[in-house]
Amino acid sequence: MSDWVPLYQLLWKGRTVADPEEAMKNELLDKLNHPRLRKTPEVKFAEAARRVCDAPFSDTEKMKLITAYIHTLENIKQKD
Repeated sequence: MSDWVPLYQLLWKGRTVADPEEAMKNELLDKLNHPRLRKTPEVKFAEAARRVCDAPFSDTEKMKLITAYIHTLENIKQKD
């Protein structure tokens, strides 16, 4: 398990997540919204980064989560 996974689960307390990496990918792809309402992965990344920055985590923990989001976004962009 990646060291960012417990932080991600704390960030999204109400969600049950079987696969946090897939959940992060789906979050950036805005899969929970209707296709016509979906935002771009870059916009979703900015929203996620803002949420992480506002979370009550240490700076090190915030960097771990943001780094995981960056890697996920890069993987999404490579598949385009």
